[in-house]
Amino acid sequence: MRSWAAAVIGLLALLPGASPAGADLRRFTPVATKSQVSFTASFPLGDFTGRTQDIAGEFRADPADLRSGVTGMLRIKAYGIRTGDDGRDREMYRLLAVDRHPEIQFTIERIEASFPSTTDRADVLLTITGLMSIRGVERAMAFPGRARLRDDKLWVRGEGTLQMSHFGIKPPSRFFFDVKDTLLVSFDVTLSPD
Repeated sequence: MRSWAAAVIGLLALLPGASPAGADLRRFTPVATKSQVSFTASFPLGDFTGRTQDIAGEFRADPADLRSGVTGMLRIKAYGIRTGDDGRDREMYRLLAVDRHPEIQFTIERIEASFPSTTDRADVLLTITGLMSIRGVERAMAFPGRARLRDDKLWVRGEGTLQMSHFGIKPPSRFFFDVKDTLLVSFDVTLSPD
C-alpha cells in the first residue's frame, strides 16, 4: 500500500503545473506601468503597431525552482489596445467584438526553461505554452521568451506569431489593401510578488 501511494505522489509531481512538496510557490501580479503587450501588423501602405498597458492577471511560481510548475493567466482589456489611428482602432474593436468579449486572455499550461531557476545575473530562456482566448475562441499557442529577476520582481519577455483567421477574425482592409493575416505579438511584463 505504501509503495502504491509513493507511486501516485511521484506521478503527480510529474504533471504540468503540479507542485512538489516543499515548493515555495509565490503569487505574482503584473505591474501595469512596467508591462506592455503589443502586436505588429503588416500592411502594404505601412506596417502598424497596437499596444496596451491595461494588463492584469495572476501567476504562481517559485523563481528558485521553475520545475515546481508555473501557473497563471494574463488578461488584457481589448478596448485598451491603441494603434494611434482612431478609425483603425474602431474597426479593430468591432472585429474583436469588445462589447461581447472585453478581454483577451492567455492561460499558461506549461513552461520549459533552459535553467531550473531565475537569477538577476542571466536570462532564463523559456518556451511558454498555453491557451489564447480571443473573441471567445481558444487556441493552443507557444511563445519563446526569457525571464530574469529584477529587484525581487520577475521580468518576462517574449514574442510569437498569431493568425487572426484562427480566431474567427477576417483581416481588415483599407483603401483596397488587406492587412496580413499573421500578426507578431510581443509581451514585456514585470511581475511583482504579493
